[in-house]
Amino acid sequence: MKKITIAIDGFSSCGKSTMAKDLAKKLGYVYVDSGAMYRAVTLYAMEHGCFDGLQLNVEKLRNMMQDIHISFQFNPETGKPDTYLNNKHVESQIRNMEVSERVSIVAALDFVRAEMVAQQQAFGKEKGVVMDGRDIGTTVFPDAELKIFLTASPEIRAQRRYDELKAKGQEASFDEILANVKERDYIDQHREVSPLVQAEDAILLDNSNLTIEEQNEWLMEEYLKRVED
Repeated sequence: MKKITIAIDGFSSCGKSTMAKDLAKKLGYVYVDSGAMYRAVTLYAMEHGCFDGLQLNVEKLRNMMQDIHISFQFNPETGKPDTYLNNKHVESQIRNMEVSERVSIVAALDFVRAEMVAQQQAFGKEKGVVMDGRDIGTTVFPDAELKIFLTASPEIRAQRRYDELKAKGQEASFDEILANVKERDYIDQHREVSPLVQAEDAILLDNSNLTIEEQNEWLMEEYLKRVED
C-alpha cells in the first residue's frame, strides 16, 4: 500500500495530537507533533531569560535559535513519541500552563516559524508521516494527500485540557484555561505569518461530541479512501 502524507490542523486542545499519534501507530508512520516543537522553543526561551512575564525579548530569542534542537524519541511505555529539547526529555514540562500562556507569542514570530517549518519538512521527505499543528496543510505540506481540520467548542476544549492537567496532578483553573484557549484562538487566527486557516482541500471535523474511538474510526475511513484510489 502506498505511503502518503497526512496533515492534521485545527484549534488548540482539539485532540489533534491524540488523533495523529494513534493513526501513526496503527499505520507504522512517523509522527511529528509540530505544536510540541513550538512549545519546546517557548520552554527554551523561558529557561534562558527571554521572557519578563508575558513580554518576550524577541532579539534575544532570535540570537538563540541556532542553539535549539528538537527531536522525538519513541517511549515504549506509552507506545508514543516524546519530545526532547537539546537531548533533554521535556514532554511534561512543555504541557504546563506557563508554556501554554506564552507559546502563541513565540509561534507568531517569522524566524521561529521558518526554522520549525524547515525541520518539519525534513521529517516528511520520505512520505509515511502524520503531522499535526496549525499550518501543516497550508504551509508545511500543502501537497499532503490527506488533510484534516479539527474544531470543537472552546468550552469543550477547555474541559479536556483541564481534565488532562488534573490527571497529571497539576493545579488547574477551568476559567483560566478557557480564557487561554480563546486567547490562543485569536492569536493563531490573526498572526501575520501562517495564520490558522482551513486549507481549501481539508476535511472539516467537529469532534465536540465524538469519542476518541469514533474519531479514530472516521479518520481511518478517510485514510483508506486516499490509499485505495
